[in-house]
Amino acid sequence: MKDVVVIVKNLWKYYNYMGHRIAILRGINATLYRADIACIYGPSGAGKTTFLKILAGLERPDLGEIIVEGYNLTLLDDDALATIRASIVSYIPQDYGLIEDFTVYENVELPLLVAGFSEEERRVTILETLKYMGIAEKMHTKVRYLSGGEKQRVAIARALVVTPSLLLADEPTANLDWENAKKVLELFIKINRDFKTTVVMVSHDARILEFANRKFALYDGVLKEV
Repeated sequence: MKDVVVIVKNLWKYYNYMGHRIAILRGINATLYRADIACIYGPSGAGKTTFLKILAGLERPDLGEIIVEGYNLTLLDDDALATIRASIVSYIPQDYGLIEDFTVYENVELPLLVAGFSEEERRVTILETLKYMGIAEKMHTKVRYLSGGEKQRVAIARALVVTPSLLLADEPTANLDWENAKKVLELFIKINRDFKTTVVMVSHDARILEFANRKFALYDGVLKEV
C-alpha cells in the first residue's frame, strides 16, 4: 500500500471582492503519496498560490480539511502550524523569500535557528546541504549578488535543510530562462529520488508537466487530475 502524505477533503476558500463573496477554491479533493512529484497547472488567478499556501499552513481554508503526515492542519493553532513548517512542510515562494543582505549561509540557517539546532548542528547540516545543491562555494556571498538560478538554489536549500516530507514550490521556473528552469526541475527530481520527498509545484507553464508523475489542472477553483 502506498504511503499517504497529504489528504485534501472538500476544500473551499472564499475572498470578499467589492462586497461579493467569491470562491477561489471549490470543493477540492486530492491524495498525494510518498515520493510523488505533482505539478498543478493553471492560468494566473486560478487559485494555485492560495492552494499551496493552505497546504503549507500559511492560510486557512473556509471549509474542508488538510491532513499532512497525519496532522489535521485545520485543527492546529498558529504555533503548531509553525512547528509543522519547521519540520514537515517547506514552502518556496515565487520571489524566493530570501533576505538579500544576508549571505547564502545565513539564509539557509534560518529554519535551523527556528527549529532549535545547536551551532555545530547548524554548521554541519548547512555545509552538507549547500554541497548537495552545488553552491557551497557561494556560502559567504550575499544573496543580492547571485543570479536568478543561484537564488532559486538557495531557496531550495533553505527549504531542504530541515529534510521535509512535503516540499512546495510556487512557480519555481517563472523567473528563469528555460535552460536554467530545466536544471531546477531536474534538481527537484533528484531531491525526490534521494530523500523520498513529496514535491508539489504550481505553474502556469505547461512544459513543467513532463517532470511530474502526478499532473493536475486547476481552473475556476476546481482541481482535476489529468
